[in-house]
Amino acid sequence: MLFALSQIRKILPFRNQLQIPPPFFSAKGFNIQPSALCKSLHTKINHKLNVRVKVRPVNDLPPQKTPKYIGGLYTPQKMLVWPSGPPRNILIVKKPHKNHVTEALLILLGHIYKKYPKCNIILKKEAAKEIEQIEKDGKQLTEERSIYTGTNSEIVGKADLLISLGGDGTILRGVSMFSSGTAPPVLSFSLGTLGFLLPFDFKDYEPALRSVFEGKAKVMRRERIECHIIKKKKSDGNEMSAGELEKEEEEFEAEEDRDDITESNSYSMHSLHVHAMNDIVMHRGALPGLINLDVFINGHFLTRTTADGLIFATPTGSTAYSLSAGGSIVHPFVRCIMITSICPRSLSFRPLILPTNSKITVKITAKNDLISANSEQTDLSGDITAKLSVDGIPVTELGPGDEIHVLSESEPKLNDKEDITEAHIEKYMEKGVWCVTRSDGDWVNGINGMLGFNTGFHTKP
Repeated sequence: MLFALSQIRKILPFRNQLQIPPPFFSAKGFNIQPSALCKSLHTKINHKLNVRVKVRPVNDLPPQKTPKYIGGLYTPQKMLVWPSGPPRNILIVKKPHKNHVTEALLILLGHIYKKYPKCNIILKKEAAKEIEQIEKDGKQLTEERSIYTGTNSEIVGKADLLISLGGDGTILRGVSMFSSGTAPPVLSFSLGTLGFLLPFDFKDYEPALRSVFEGKAKVMRRERIECHIIKKKKSDGNEMSAGELEKEEEEFEAEEDRDDITESNSYSMHSLHVHAMNDIVMHRGALPGLINLDVFINGHFLTRTTADGLIFATPTGSTAYSLSAGGSIVHPFVRCIMITSICPRSLSFRPLILPTNSKITVKITAKNDLISANSEQTDLSGDITAKLSVDGIPVTELGPGDEIHVLSESEPKLNDKEDITEAHIEKYMEKGVWCVTRSDGDWVNGINGMLGFNTGFHTKP
C-alpha cells in the first residue's frame, strides 16, 4: 500500500507545479486534459491541440529587435523598454522529456496566441517536432497557427525575447545559442531544479509577460566572459586546419566568430571564440591524475598549477562549480572574473577575484606530466590532453601548445589614448545577459533559501 501511494504521488507532479485547477485548463486554441491514473500506476499526459500547427522556417521572420535598458550606469535594476514596439519574435526553450514542462509550454502558447496574436513563436527543432506530434495525434482542424524553427545560427538573428521553461540549466542552454552575438532579454519560469536564475513561478506567467510587453519589467545584467580557444596542433603533430576546427565548433552547436588573437606567433594558429554566462572550465577529463597549466595575467606569468583543472567564473557562476571547488560567493552586480583551482597540489593556491579589464591566458605546457595518486611524477610519452567546457557543455580537447584567453565580454577595448565615451557605454549596455527579475533582493533570498547561508547549529528544544 505504501508503494502504491508513493507511485501515485510521483505520477501527478505537474498539477502542483502548474497549479492547474481541475478538471481542465482552457486557453484559446488549446484544451489541456489532465493525466489519468492507469492500472499499472504509470501515466501518460494527454495533450490535445485544437489548432492545426504549421511549422515554418525561422528565416521568414523579421530581424531581431534591440530593446533599451533605462537607468543609470550603476543602478542595480533597469527598466526594459522597447523603442520600436513590443517584441514580435519570442523564442521559448524548454527542459526536454518532461511532461509537466510540455504542459506548461502548451498553456503558454495558448496565452500568447490569445493575448498577443501578433507575436511569432520560435521553438528549437526538438520542441517543434514535439508540438507537431501532439497535433498529429489529435483530430484534423481548420484553424492554423504557425511555429517557427531553424538552426541555432538562424534563430539567433530573429529572437527578440527568450522565455525559459525549466531550471538553471535550461537558461544556460538557451543563452548559449547566442554565444557569439547579443543575447535577448531572458524571462525564466521555474519548472526544474531550484536555482538562482529562476525568479518566477509558472503560475505567475500572465503578469510577468504583461510587464515585459508594457515596458514595466525590471531587469538586471549578468556578466558574460569570453574565451578564445587557440589550437596549435592536432594529435598527429600537424597544424589544425580551419575546417577541422569548424567541425569541432559545429558539435558545440554555436555559430562563432573566428579570428586570430595571437599576433606574436609566426606559425598558423586558429581560434574558436565562445561566451559563458556561468563558467569556463579546463579540466583533466578522464585522466587518472593531474595536469600542469601555465597561467598569465595581462601577459605576466602568475604560476604553473598542478591540479585537476581551473574554473573561470562570472559572479553568476560563483554559486555553481566554483563554489563547490572552494571559490567565493560574489554578488552579480560586482564586475569581475574569478579563478578557482580544482584540487590543486598546493596549500597556497587560493581563489582569485580579478577586475574585468584583466586578460587571462592559460597554456598547456609542451611536456605535460601526469601526477599519480602517490605523488610520484611520471613523464608520459604520449601527449596529455585537457578538456574544455563552457557552461557545462563540452567544447573541445586541448593538447600541448594549445591555449585559451579569458576576458570580460563587456570591457571596452580601448587604446592607451582613448577615453570612455557614451558610445562605449551604449555598447556596454548591449553586452551581457539581461534577466527579468522581481526585485533586487532575489540574490539575498537565494543564498539564504537555497544555500542556507551561515546556518547555525540546531539547538535542542
